[in-house]
Amino acid sequence: MWVFVVLILVSLESRWSEGCLEQERFALLQLKPFFNSLHYLDNWVEGDLNSDCCQWDWRVECNDTTGGVISLYLSGTRGLDSEMGEWYLNASLFSPFQQLQTLYLIRNGIAGCVENEGFDKLSTLSNLEALYLSGNSFNSSILSSLNTLSSLKNLSLSYNKLNGIVDIQGNLYF
Repeated sequence: MWVFVVLILVSLESRWSEGCLEQERFALLQLKPFFNSLHYLDNWVEGDLNSDCCQWDWRVECNDTTGGVISLYLSGTRGLDSEMGEWYLNASLFSPFQQLQTLYLIRNGIAGCVENEGFDKLSTLSNLEALYLSGNSFNSSILSSLNTLSSLKNLSLSYNKLNGIVDIQGNLYF
């Protein structure tokens, strides 16, 4: 009887994660200053009581088994206030999220990426299927860095500063 109970407990412990991955919690804290001008991410803090980034808020969604971040909802967290102005994203800050499937960066005033730190740095994220970049200030030069994201199934670029001929196939929204 006791052996059966112990086996069940061991099985349950191995199935469910005990929280987010440490390197991903650290990476989220590195992202926070760029996306928290409207104070939506104020509960993203380091500490014993707040060590599980999967429980910080709805903007971070984790895999229940592995604890890895699978979705980040950073839309509108920086805002489009004219005082904030356009800015350039360091896309390599998302590299630690190896299980990331969906990334929302809508309406954050992003004009492009820091030189040598563009979206091509996300090519190591083999699970990234959806990237939402609508409502920013990207121009057509972003398209070349998106070519390396072979796992993408959905890409949204509407309400940006794209011009010229765009020749991409798939579920893309301009």
